[in-house]
Parts: sequence; C-alpha cells; structure tokens
Amino acid sequence: MRRPLGIPRPVLAAALLLAAPVVASTSPAYADPVNPAHHADRAVQETGERATYLVTLAPGADPERVMRETGVTEVRYVYRSAVRGFAADLDGRQLAALRAHPDVAAIERDGRAVGAPVEEGATGRW
Repeated sequence: MRRPLGIPRPVLAAALLLAAPVVASTSPAYADPVNPAHHADRAVQETGERATYLVTLAPGADPERVMRETGVTEVRYVYRSAVRGFAADLDGRQLAALRAHPDVAAIERDGRAVGAPVEEGATGRW
C-alpha cells in the first residue's frame, strides 16, 4: 500500500503528536473558560454592589478628568508614572460609564496575584 506524499510514518506520527495540544487548546471546551470576574462584574452591574477595579487609561489621558466625566468620586490610588489610571471601588453605573469612555484602555477587577514557588537557595543567576 502506498502512503500519500511519501511521508515516513515516524515523521507523520511526530507531527500528529505535536499538533494534538494545539487542536485540544482550540476546542470549545477550552475556548471559553468560566471567568469568575465576569460573573462578579454582572453582579456589580445588576445588584448595585461595589467592587474594586483597576482602570488603565490611554497615554496622555488625565485621570481626574476621566473620573469626573464618569462619576467616580472616590479612588484608592491614582497612577501617573509608568501607566495612567486609577484603582477605585466602582458600582454598576460607574463601571458602565468607564467602559463607554474613549480614554479608557482597560478595566480589570482587582484580585490577588500568586507567584511561582522559588527553589530554596536559588540565586536567579544562570
């Protein structure tokens, strides 16, 4: 029996093994994972609860102006150096106004970040 394109079986097997993770990662089961922050955002918008968000603005945008235009009156912190933006407890109305504002680049729910464990005695040098 003749193999199409004359690809040796070991090469074909290796190609299929390498392609399997790519196919698995684009399947519907993995394409839309449950995002707890998304559900929390919906709760903030529907129930009037407040949650802490980090708002990143476009370069050169004035944080105070954006806060004034979107009804944000109390903030936890204003960022002006490496990035422009602010952290604030927002309600659903403020969240919607910020999402519609042209100077807002991103809005992320505040949360905890956990780093990878470091091996004892590691120096960080190669």
